[in-house]
Amino acid sequence: MRKQDNVKKLISRIDAFVFWASSARIMWCFFYEPQRLPRSYVRWIATLANLDSRVVQALRFLRDGRWSYIRGSEHHADILKKFSKELGYSPSWGDPAALPAYGAAAADAAWKTLGVRNRRGVGGLPCELVHGSVGSSLGLEASCTANSAIRGATAFLEAVAIYLPVHFLPVLLTRPQTLLKPHRVIATLLGAFRSATFLSAFVTLYWSAVCATRTLLLARLLPGISHDFWDGPLGCIFAGCLVCGSSIWIENGRRRGEMALYVLPRALRACLPDAWVRNSCKKARIAERIAFILSFSALITAAVHHPETLRGLSRWTLSFIMNGPNAGFWKRRQRVQSEPDTPVAPLTPRPRSEAQLRLESNMSFRDTSPKQNTPEARP
Repeated sequence: MRKQDNVKKLISRIDAFVFWASSARIMWCFFYEPQRLPRSYVRWIATLANLDSRVVQALRFLRDGRWSYIRGSEHHADILKKFSKELGYSPSWGDPAALPAYGAAAADAAWKTLGVRNRRGVGGLPCELVHGSVGSSLGLEASCTANSAIRGATAFLEAVAIYLPVHFLPVLLTRPQTLLKPHRVIATLLGAFRSATFLSAFVTLYWSAVCATRTLLLARLLPGISHDFWDGPLGCIFAGCLVCGSSIWIENGRRRGEMALYVLPRALRACLPDAWVRNSCKKARIAERIAFILSFSALITAAVHHPETLRGLSRWTLSFIMNGPNAGFWKRRQRVQSEPDTPVAPLTPRPRSEAQLRLESNMSFRDTSPKQNTPEARP
């Protein structure tokens, strides 16, 4: 029994590791190589991240060397000037040539000239531009803590709208009668809120790591390192990508495997050569079809011989495909209808009086005594 528990714990840890590694690759590709991800997935991440596309474009130019705090930008210097002006700040806040590349006293002098008050000791892009309009209605657009908290709360509300159908739809399809029990409804609601908390923590951890790297901690401890590094692909973005996936431990153990299987194909696709993804050559199509055939064959085999290895809606769907209406809720309903009625115990006989017992004894004696008038009784 203890060995089985250890195996389950190991599988749960492997699921969490797969999700963590896959989400780190996906988030990094979202910023720097979005062409490696499905377009719908990129749009969904962009909506959840709530980050202006011009900031993302500046990060890509910074990686390519076309936008730099040290060298400036010859052709793309205006990309964040317009954004800064739209937010109500000076256009110079978005000029890479005017922003300090390093921290310490040199950065403080530059911020005094630019009128930025909340980045003492560090360089790089002002927090107001990185955070965008988040917290501006409360006057907290410069606060890294408020930025992470507000984004996390917003992500939670959006995730609730996503996860409520995810948790209730399988129950409606397979066990609708359980929704008549209040404790079952509460358990399902708690599961949906737990999943929403996982996604909210994903966003919160990402932004907390970004702000801790470029503003609150690392850049402040190491002011001699340029913000071309801190804001580059191996700086704050890389730290956020590594940290955010650890939120999977909030999710239920069963759901960890499902989440890992959801992000793993996208992470593998993001690791394929660009020629395979963009051009969809003949070899890539053949490999794709072979992978689909093998994967679906494995699922069908598991549904027939080891259905306990499948989880959630996929288990019910494959069972319905293989068994038709004999699967899931309908099978249970038919089994309940075909069961015989519960047998009723016989009634306990009433106690009899002594006269009744004497009468029954005399009658039984007469029945067993030989009849003298019959031919067999004569000598």
